Amino acid sequence: MSYVITPFTPVPLEILDLLMVASSSNIASGSTYDLEVGNPTVFDVRNQSGTSISTDPLNTEKISLKAGLYQIIMSGWVQTNSTVYGDVDVQLDIATNQTFGNSTDVMVDRSKLWYGNGSSGNTTPIIDNSNSCIFNTSTDTQIYIRMKLTNDAGATWILRGDPLIGGNKPYTTLTIVRLGDAL
Repeated sequence: MSYVITPFTPVPLEILDLLMVASSSNIASGSTYDLEVGNPTVFDVRNQSGTSISTDPLNTEKISLKAGLYQIIMSGWVQTNSTVYGDVDVQLDIATNQTFGNSTDVMVDRSKLWYGNGSSGNTTPIIDNSNSCIFNTSTDTQIYIRMKLTNDAGATWILRGDPLIGGNKPYTTLTIVRLGDAL
């Protein structure tokens, strides 16, 4: 019996690693906020390699992806600007359709929280989720990322980009890694 050994050639990973740097006072946006990943005053590029993942300075909400298999990791610090009561509903959507339409075809993460009955606020929620998904696309495409927050108290909210205690701490980050060719 004989064997043929084929040498393995590693493929370098491609990455887009973003850190939110904007003051959180600029990021409160009603019930929804579409992440402005291509705006350097909102997200700073910490690491980038390859040409498969790119942002667009003219359409700052778009991330372009070449055909391939990707891991998308989003960690975001969301909090209300005042105390709340009752229902708080936070949702992260990632879609290939900029209007998000009736479907979010890449990823949805939803947290529905309850802060008691009443008509006066009793807490300031801080929701610090970290989400990860694998996304396969056989054709070049774009993705868009949207945060939503609604609450019974009607409080405005922020996606936190500024450090609380100083320094360049990553409170909100987005990392996209191209793992290889499309499946």
